[in-house]
Amino acid sequence: MLAFIVLKYFFLWLHLFSAILFIGGSFFMWLVLVPGSKDAIKDEAQRTVLVSKISRRFARMTWMLLATLIITGVINAFWYLPYSAHASAYGFDLVVAMVALTAALIASLYGPGRHYGRMIAGFAKKGDLDGLRNVRRKSTAVSYANLCIMVMITVVAVLM
Repeated sequence: MLAFIVLKYFFLWLHLFSAILFIGGSFFMWLVLVPGSKDAIKDEAQRTVLVSKISRRFARMTWMLLATLIITGVINAFWYLPYSAHASAYGFDLVVAMVALTAALIASLYGPGRHYGRMIAGFAKKGDLDGLRNVRRKSTAVSYANLCIMVMITVVAVLM
């Protein structure tokens, strides 16, 4: 029984810590790193190369964090959601919303987000600042949409 309780809290802690790193890291990138890099590095191509390298490293970490969040989320849902929530329409709606939002985030992160990231790095290496600005506008819109989805996932998780 004690082993079960320890395991239950371990998965909860692992889920929360992964969420903190994933969501907090994403907000840090867009609210601190990107604007701060504009102040620190005036050469647009150099700045983009630096942010691109940092973003690639963070992206590798997000794969592991996202997998951890999905696995521990499913485990925690079975342990922590009241049995009535599974059977009620409200509980079912929350689960559906969580699955749909998570799928949308994955599709956005590893579809257009990844595509634009590679394009930005390519334009920066070539020194094509016009192409860089054009793609960066699209990429920024996708990134802000991803941050909004992360907030919605957090809200749904709290409601669960």
